[in-house]
Amino acid sequence: MMDSTNSMGNAVELYFVRTLNGRADAGLRHPKGIAIASGEGSWAIAHEVLHDCGLEDIYIADGQGNPLLELVAEQSIPADWGGGYYNPWVLQHGLIKRLVMCSRLDPQETRGSDLPSGNIRGWHHEWLGGEAPTILGPAKVGQSSIIRTPGSH
Repeated sequence: MMDSTNSMGNAVELYFVRTLNGRADAGLRHPKGIAIASGEGSWAIAHEVLHDCGLEDIYIADGQGNPLLELVAEQSIPADWGGGYYNPWVLQHGLIKRLVMCSRLDPQETRGSDLPSGNIRGWHHEWLGGEAPTILGPAKVGQSSIIRTPGSH
C-alpha cells in the first residue's frame, strides 16, 4: 500500500503485497494508497504512481469490441504531433499500446513505457457522480496532466 498522506502532505510510501485478493491486477490505486502485487515490476509501479499524480487509464477498445482502427492523426495526438513522426501505417490502437497508461486485458501483452506530452485520443472512463462510463475522447495520459503533488486530487 502506498500512503501519500503525511504531516507535510508530500511523501510517498510504497508497499508491496503478496496478493490483491485473488485479482489479476498488477496494482491498484485508491485515494489513500497504492498496492502493487508480488512479482510485478517497474511498469506496475510507474503506472500506479502516475495514477496518483492524476493520469488515467486508456484502452484500445471500449469493452464492446470497438477498437480504434483509425490511422494516427494530428487531432488524436495534438501535443505529440511532430509533422509526421509516426509512420503512416500506424493505427491509433497501436500507438495507445505503447503508452505506460494503457491498461491491458491480456496480462501476457507487452506493456508500454511511453509518456506523451499531452492528451491522447482513446477509450477512457469519465467519472460522473459515482458512474464511470467508457467514452471515446482525449484521455489525460500525458505530462501536461500530471499533478506534482501525488494523492492531492
